[in-house]
Amino acid sequence: MNSSPLADFLGQLAVASGQASILALVVWGVCRLLGDHLAARWRCQLWLLVVVRLALPVSLPSPVSLFNLIGAPVRLASPDAVPFWLPEELAGQFFRGLELPWVGWIWTTVTGVLLLRVVASWLMTVWIRATARPTDSWEAWLLLQECKEVSGLDVPVAILESSRVRTPCLLGFLRPRLILPLGLRAELSKDELRLIFLHELAHLRRRDLAMNWLLAAVEIVHWFNPLAWMVTRRMREDREEACDACALDVRPESNREYAMTLLKLIERGSPGIDSGASAGPTPTLAVGVLGTAEEDITPLVHRIRAISRHRPHGRTWVVGFCTWLALVCVGLTDAEPRPVSEVPGVAAAEHSS
Repeated sequence: MNSSPLADFLGQLAVASGQASILALVVWGVCRLLGDHLAARWRCQLWLLVVVRLALPVSLPSPVSLFNLIGAPVRLASPDAVPFWLPEELAGQFFRGLELPWVGWIWTTVTGVLLLRVVASWLMTVWIRATARPTDSWEAWLLLQECKEVSGLDVPVAILESSRVRTPCLLGFLRPRLILPLGLRAELSKDELRLIFLHELAHLRRRDLAMNWLLAAVEIVHWFNPLAWMVTRRMREDREEACDACALDVRPESNREYAMTLLKLIERGSPGIDSGASAGPTPTLAVGVLGTAEEDITPLVHRIRAISRHRPHGRTWVVGFCTWLALVCVGLTDAEPRPVSEVPGVAAAEHSS
């Protein structure tokens, strides 16, 4: 009996999600093992490999693939190969279970709800951008142009002020806008404002606004996989540390000042502080200095510790590049299907029959 297109899609999705989960655990282990020897920007690149694995369920087979240890995926094996990473009966029951109508209904419903959440976040960014007003400070505008020059950016970026945000953030995929909380500019020194600008421009140079959409798409489609959520969260956290490093590479003597600036933003952006009656958290499709999960203090504490230890060019790129290249070879490829004649027991059973 032929399965429905939705059941086939969910089967391929489950295989891709399972493989990406294995790769996520490997990346997590590598990050833990290398620790401070792996710069934040390279950790982001490693997590991006898992995101790509989630987004691209089919890849070329390779003899060096990590998945040779468990075998070819059931639905990706060639006709003359045996799917040996799941027992045949268990695999059949699993895929038959995906053909049940309520399975497809649940996946579609949750996916639709998460899609609506992303649309709501996008509408929030549009609303914030529409209600924000341009800054009247030429000093801030000239400072931004200076920061753009040292960051190697030639993209038009406007500075707006809004009472709708608690902390500075960058909005707009096609037309980026730097949004400052109303009144923040008067509370910060020129050097503190420069560090904030350098951080946000690092997001722009890294194309993190576009990456937000890919991360949102992965969360929508793979909502059933907790490791997929872990990967997107860790990637968002590590990219903030990577942008901190970019800002400090420009001003290497500002470790303490930058840490104090973040603490000032945390205090000002706390919901208990009256920083604006209508101020809210940073939308998930934006990139803010404190990230999008401002109520979670643990990543911020980790960032401040990393800032205090930062040394310009103190971490070699060789470790990160070699680790990334190795995981590309073993993680973005598929297992080579094993012919029936090479599987012990199966060939003997066929021969006896």
